[in-house]
Amino acid sequence: MSKLYYRPEIDGLRAVAVLSVILFHLNPTWLPGGFLGVDIFFVISGYLITSIISQEIQNNTFSYKDFYNRRIKRIYPVFILVLAIASVLASLFFVHYEYSQFRRIINSAALFVSNFYLAHRQGYFDLSANENPILHIWSLAVEEQYYLFFPLLLVVAYKKFKTHQVFKPIVLGLTLLFILTSFIPQSIYIKIGWSNTYYISFIRFPELLIGSYLALSKPRVKPVNNFVGFGIFIAFILTLFFYHKSMPLMPGIVLLLPCILTALLIHFSSQNSWGGVKTLLSLKPIVWVGKLSYSLYLFHWIFIAFTYYISGEKELPRGAILPIIVLTFICSALSYYLLEQPIRKSKLTFKQSFFLLYLIPSLVVIGYNLSVRSHIKHKTSALQAQKAEQEVLPLNIPSKILTIGDSHAGHLEDFLNYVGSKEGWRSDILNIRDCLSFEDKDCVQYWQKIESYPVIFISMFYELKRGGTPVPRFNPNSFVISDFDQKFQAMVKHLAKTKKVYVFANNISLNRSALRNAFLAKYDLDKYLNPIQKLADNTASNNEIFQLIKNIPNVTWVNAAKYLGDTVYVGNKSIYGDQDHFTPFGSYYMGTLFHEKERLLSPQLVSELYQ
Repeated sequence: MSKLYYRPEIDGLRAVAVLSVILFHLNPTWLPGGFLGVDIFFVISGYLITSIISQEIQNNTFSYKDFYNRRIKRIYPVFILVLAIASVLASLFFVHYEYSQFRRIINSAALFVSNFYLAHRQGYFDLSANENPILHIWSLAVEEQYYLFFPLLLVVAYKKFKTHQVFKPIVLGLTLLFILTSFIPQSIYIKIGWSNTYYISFIRFPELLIGSYLALSKPRVKPVNNFVGFGIFIAFILTLFFYHKSMPLMPGIVLLLPCILTALLIHFSSQNSWGGVKTLLSLKPIVWVGKLSYSLYLFHWIFIAFTYYISGEKELPRGAILPIIVLTFICSALSYYLLEQPIRKSKLTFKQSFFLLYLIPSLVVIGYNLSVRSHIKHKTSALQAQKAEQEVLPLNIPSKILTIGDSHAGHLEDFLNYVGSKEGWRSDILNIRDCLSFEDKDCVQYWQKIESYPVIFISMFYELKRGGTPVPRFNPNSFVISDFDQKFQAMVKHLAKTKKVYVFANNISLNRSALRNAFLAKYDLDKYLNPIQKLADNTASNNEIFQLIKNIPNVTWVNAAKYLGDTVYVGNKSIYGDQDHFTPFGSYYMGTLFHEKERLLSPQLVSELYQ
């Protein structure tokens, strides 16, 4: 292995990067551009790794086994440890559907493809970004994907052209090519299933390539005085304060500035005459933090994510910030000195490293998650009471009614089964997603099915569709439908021309997940949290929907949720599965209360439907 001479100021840059990320994750308002720390890491990584492999290729000493052996010993020990810790904590606190998603992310993380999973998955019931304890692993996936193809590319180019001079134009060409991908319209990515481009590798590759280009070009360092040096450093720091995640072309070309500034700092800080900035970045406490940076990056987020999950708040509780910081540094230091350094210096061969440090530990973590899933499902089922326990099954008659909407239509299933069994009818359920217009070509399949039913029930999370965010969502803006009121009213009018239409009022939303709270109560953690209560009064919101449809013939307003009031638990059963969806028990229970007070369909209509 070719070795680079040690440059403490690069560890200092790592410290700036990881502290920026941690501050941003603790509170984004403290350092709005703190997320750029990940991009700084990419540049540093591209520079250091390319410096080594390019020199080895030129010396004919490069070996894939040696390269990946070093990567495994450097990356995997603490990586697998963090996955294991996150898995144990998730098995204690997560409800079944959350754990199922977590398990899939773990599987993709072990293969270093979690970034593509996250780019593809933005489901309605997905863990929010703040509550996903291994969300941050995406950046490691990007790096490892880069180092799968990049060394191979350099080796092939060197064998083909017999000179390392081709490396620079190749890297420059790749940089420009990948930069162009950031200009591809979002709609194209969505069509191929990538709804969140933030995690896509090839949009991030230019950041690694900037570091690689710096390593390959090896420009002669000309003396730069301290004034210019501090100017570059200040510009670099200012990006951390003035960049923000909602900037246009993010990620993409807008990230080139902080990456280029990082490259300039790496380049010019190598000269001794650049005393000021180099001295600052080489201070022992800063260098020490830089050496721990990888562990700090991995550990800090699992503590933050589980704090968000347990508290159910949109911001970290102030009292949790100091314990998170202390825990992060303690775990990182222990990991660095007791795990990472000994393994990194070990004489393990590639085969030994692959099996002992990667394959076997990964299978153990994956196996653990498989082994506990049935237990978690049982715990969740006991609290929400699955359908079979309600002793109510749909009547063995054809469905003459179709319930349409989003997940707030789906969670009425047990309500519909109970009330339908008592009144003599049956309803199918169809999630129409955002298809409010019968003229939308992408919605033809839904409307063809809708047209075959004489009675339509409609239930939606109206507040979310209209632009309100009463409960956290992974990406709440993605659920907003422009001009929802007009489109909804037009849809109801169209349906009511030939059908009986029943529009359901929305149920309340809670400040925290009721099912989670029941899990936390097992560990007495609920006593430290705000009590479960409704997030806001939805009377006004429901009334606004009612005003849209009240004068349309053949339309009936149904407010079944009013019979629940503010009730969250009945005995040891939870009415709500999260903050706004009924459990099977909650849906069934609402049906029993509703049936005691009123009918949904008149006997005459039922007779007409099934004559």
